[in-house]
Amino acid sequence: MRAVIAGILVVLALVFVFQNTSSRRVHFLFWSVSMPTWIWLLIIFAVGVVVGSMFPWLRKKRT
Repeated sequence: MRAVIAGILVVLALVFVFQNTSSRRVHFLFWSVSMPTWIWLLIIFAVGVVVGSMFPWLRKKRT
């Protein structure tokens, strides 16, 4: 069952990547960078994971 769910998630991720290949320009302070949209979203996700792991006391305790 896990393999089926993993396969579905991989297919959905690939569809997402291929639908978001156009480049976008992002301006922040004095930097300006252009990358494909899916890379920007991957960076934002990674930053969210890092920030979320920095504050473990905000997670609900499992009992």
